[in-house]
Amino acid sequence: MVRIGDEVVHQSHPGRFEVIAVEPSPGLNVYSDILTIRSADGVEMKVLDTAVRTLEPRSAAPSEPASATSEPKQE
Repeated sequence: MVRIGDEVVHQSHPGRFEVIAVEPSPGLNVYSDILTIRSADGVEMKVLDTAVRTLEPRSAAPSEPASATSEPKQE
């Protein structure tokens, strides 16, 4: 389930988007919620939740291991 504040990618537009609104499905024959998403550039779209993929928060992205940066260079 996609929630407000989640970061997502959309199938037809590059980059990360933040979910700013979630509307329930408009009818019994529509099974997807409608999301309003916005990019850092200000691009805003309404899309179905089935057309996006949720991303891990940027702060949870794996960082470079300490051993890779602490080794001195050999000449």
